Amino acid sequence: MYGILTLSLKVTNWCDLNCAHCCECSGRNNPTNFIPLTRIEQYIHEFQEVPFNLSPHYTIGGGESLAPYQFGNSEYIPQVLSCIYKVGGIPTIKTNGVWGKRYDMRSDTLKSLAKSAYMGDKLLTLDISVDEFHNNLDGVANIMTDVVQSDYLLSAIRICLLGFNTPGTQKAMMALRAKLSDREIYCEDLPNGDMGVYCTNNRGMRVIVDDVVDVYDLGRAKDNKVYTVCYNTDATYVNCLQIDNNNLAILNYIYSEQIAGRSLTRVMQSLLSKQK
Repeated sequence: MYGILTLSLKVTNWCDLNCAHCCECSGRNNPTNFIPLTRIEQYIHEFQEVPFNLSPHYTIGGGESLAPYQFGNSEYIPQVLSCIYKVGGIPTIKTNGVWGKRYDMRSDTLKSLAKSAYMGDKLLTLDISVDEFHNNLDGVANIMTDVVQSDYLLSAIRICLLGFNTPGTQKAMMALRAKLSDREIYCEDLPNGDMGVYCTNNRGMRVIVDDVVDVYDLGRAKDNKVYTVCYNTDATYVNCLQIDNNNLAILNYIYSEQIAGRSLTRVMQSLLSKQK
């Protein structure tokens, strides 16, 4: 087997937004169910046995991956992170950042995530979508402000801003920078295209800016005919095995199989045969 394999856990299909372009067909009308923690632990354990070059990077996604906090379950995400940290994994959480608009939700969530990162002794990355489709700039600005102003959060959490490679996204990024400036949080462009974010006491962080996602008029995950996305990279080829909350395994967002009690090695073998 060639390339690198990474594991993405789509813990829910519920999201507090209903974006027409959503590649995952997520939204508020989806059920608020999550992958059981016992199953996540099993998946991560079986993933270690897959005969592939395994990436140490694990993704927690959705839907809105941090939705458990919104529904009063403050232990779910920390327990998922614990499972990842136990195998030496490096976690990334994909989120729309809308929860950042609420102070109580933002404060509790960020402290909880930072605590997990300290216990796992590895930095936690928040991948936050910033583009013309998400009405989330206030939330994102609040999250970034809280992180850069707190030594406790800054040492545990890094931020990556993800957006479409479109004029609308560039406009959203400019609006975000203006909001940060209003909070006395300043931005400067770094030579590699990322962003330096700092406040007046010179406490700062490097924010990864990934706006290389091209937009194609291919329809919302096959049906709504608005948008889907395609990632282009010259890096070593990375295979992504996504497991969703309906016990479905998806290879590279194209080929799918019901797991149906089989090991992930057996499932991968079946998915690879489809890919050929």
